[in-house]
This record gives sequence, structure tokens and C-alpha cells, in this order.
Amino acid sequence: MITCNLDDLIWRHRTTAKDIFIKTGISTNTISRWRNNKTSGYDAKTLDLLCKYFNCKVSDLLEFTPD
Repeated sequence: MITCNLDDLIWRHRTTAKDIFIKTGISTNTISRWRNNKTSGYDAKTLDLLCKYFNCKVSDLLEFTPD
């Protein structure tokens, strides 16, 4: 199972979905789905924007846990 750690990054960096939207253009709906692990796929462009925004690696955003 792949889980997204976006919510943790948002809390650690003390930012908001609105701020991420303003600086990256990623919709707040997409951010909400990623934060709540309610997405069925992860877009490479969105991953790139989030990694740049948080200055992190993809492995900081997404984590694989065997079922």
C-alpha cells in the first residue's frame, strides 16, 4: 500500500493548502485528496511541484508499506 505523507509535511513546515496552491498552482482539492490518502494515482508533475515546494524527495512524500 502506498501512503502519502503530505499532511505530515504540511504540519512540519507550518504551511497551509492555500499557501501551497498559491505558490504551486496545485488545486486545494488535489491537496486534500493527497492529505487524506483518497487518490488512486500520483501525477509526476504534482510530485515535482511538491518536492520543490518542500525541498524534499519523493520518498519523503510517498511511502510503501506491504499489506
